[in-house]
Amino acid sequence: LGVKCHARGTMLSIEGPRFSSRAESLMFRQWGADVINMTTVPEVVLAKEAGLCYASIAMATDYDCWKEHEEAV
Repeated sequence: LGVKCHARGTMLSIEGPRFSSRAESLMFRQWGADVINMTTVPEVVLAKEAGLCYASIAMATDYDCWKEHEEAV
């Protein structure tokens, strides 16, 4: 399919449903976040508590502050 895949990264979860502000996104990037999402918590916490293996797959749909030349969502 020609889709670029990254095997590792740091995902930061925010409460949704909302997009982070540009200032928040820049701050999260400074904290080391590669992807911002609204959907992995509390699922990952509950899976860990239950002793279940858990992996997340993310697809970026909005480049936010990462690529300033991209159109906003």
